[in-house]
Amino acid sequence: MLEVHPPPPAVQSNETIPDCCVTLFSRGEDPDALAGVLADTLGLNRIDAKIRAAHVPGILPDRLTRKTADSVVAAVHRIGISAATFAWSEIPCLDHPVVVHHASCGSEGLEVLGLRGVRTSLVRWPDLEFVSVGHVPLETAHHSNAESLVVVHSTPHSFEETLDQPILSGPECWIIARRPERIFVLNHNRMNYEYLESRMTGSATANFKELLNDLVHYGRAAYFTPATHAILKHGPAHSFTFSDTDQLKRATLVQFLLHRTIETQQRPQPD
Repeated sequence: MLEVHPPPPAVQSNETIPDCCVTLFSRGEDPDALAGVLADTLGLNRIDAKIRAAHVPGILPDRLTRKTADSVVAAVHRIGISAATFAWSEIPCLDHPVVVHHASCGSEGLEVLGLRGVRTSLVRWPDLEFVSVGHVPLETAHHSNAESLVVVHSTPHSFEETLDQPILSGPECWIIARRPERIFVLNHNRMNYEYLESRMTGSATANFKELLNDLVHYGRAAYFTPATHAILKHGPAHSFTFSDTDQLKRATLVQFLLHRTIETQQRPQPD
């Protein structure tokens, strides 16, 4: 798996400082063609280029000057792949989110509450920028299967086989707020839903759906990912199911950067 480690923001930015990266938003129909373009534009050998092509959509790990990054973007556009250049300082870090266990949606905004129900953070609704929800495995059960292993000309030994059996999946929610930028993560079965009052049921999944509906109702300016819409509209499971939290986190980051790209393109340009 490609690891992306953004460097610290550069003190200044110009064409000679490698403070940019390229995000590819689509995979394309021919991974070999993409690998060829990456090899040519980044000066990579074919193996490294194929490794990068295999992890698209995503952020290329290379630290590039803006000129080089823009040339990569132009080259992949020519083979039908959507991409954009970002400064590394523009990439939000999802590694240390605020883990929310108690929240409340009201007219003022999304309140994040502490263990005693005291407000620790408030996201006013105009500052709710981005919501990404996907189903991930909730936990893994470990079961041991001990059997006897007979070895010829030796004493009997035993071995213990550990079987990992995933237990169901459930929704996990990533929220990115602005002014200032804050990142939150909510796990549906580790939440206090008392603010729902008469709407609260004994089902964490049903309660989470009510919370998500409130985010949609109040957060009209926010961007909700395709997977989030699929959950809300009872779409096919494959459209919102992820292999683990890391996969959801990577998809969340790519979708967020796509949202920022579209937002920038739609912003009125000065005369």
